[in-house]
Amino acid sequence: MIQINGLTDTQVALLDEMWACDSMEELNEFLETLDPSDRLQAIRLQYLVLLAELDEHVAKMPLDEAHKVLDRFRL
Repeated sequence: MIQINGLTDTQVALLDEMWACDSMEELNEFLETLDPSDRLQAIRLQYLVLLAELDEHVAKMPLDEAHKVLDRFRL
């Protein structure tokens, strides 16, 4: 489950509206109804959701080999 802390009530409401869209086309149509500042806010929220999802995915990955490689370069 994605969790993004520190959002305002307005941002949460915007994300709820975005989440209710059934397709990218519907999402894009919704974004076009927003004024420029709200549209920019919505796009930023999209990126936050994507980053949160990526963080969750990476946290589940076995990174032992990566840590071994990085340890060779530590001073």
